[in-house]
Amino acid sequence: MTRRRTASIVCTSLAAAGLAAAGFTGFAGATGVAHAEALDMESVVQVPTYTVDPVHSGVAFSVRHRGVGNFHGRFNKVEGTFTFDPASPAAGSFKAAIPVESIDTGIEKRDEHLKSADFFNARQYPTVTFESTAIETTEKENVFAVTGDMTMHGETKPITATLEWIGEGQDRGHAIAGFEANFTIKRSDFGITTFLAPDGGEGGGLGNTVHLTVFVEGAVE
Repeated sequence: MTRRRTASIVCTSLAAAGLAAAGFTGFAGATGVAHAEALDMESVVQVPTYTVDPVHSGVAFSVRHRGVGNFHGRFNKVEGTFTFDPASPAAGSFKAAIPVESIDTGIEKRDEHLKSADFFNARQYPTVTFESTAIETTEKENVFAVTGDMTMHGETKPITATLEWIGEGQDRGHAIAGFEANFTIKRSDFGITTFLAPDGGEGGGLGNTVHLTVFVEGAVE
């Protein structure tokens, strides 16, 4: 609902309330206040819930290798739902689940090592999850700060992602929408410390800071 529409409804409600107080009960037999409330209810726009489209969604990550380069990989599967209106961001919500088995670095032997107890321990902790707790605007248009709880490797920590709301559209008769979110974590915060430097920095076999990009398209089913 736009600010102008909201203001119009408020003014209509106040005017109707004044008429009702004066004994006027027009508007097809309803009091002015009741009619204004009906207008308000009719003006509420239902924000759809989108289901993540696994074909057009994924997670990319990068981490420092031996202190000299950035190593990249991805998770090929993302599941979840989101409800969001950029005009009312605080009312939105984002939920995601990432199967650890979908990790893909281009080398099968390395992928199996990452799934092992040395790193993600996919057998015991098969899923990385996120659920938003707060959404705020930023100084940039269509860019929002999304805070929530991330659970990985048996640990739950708060994180804040910078989310760019890309837009909405239609595909084969379904409403669709998409966004991209970026954030960083310290893997040691989640108990993953293999090849970590003694100082917890970026100079070990693998660095501590992991950069993640979540790219998602969703559709209303």
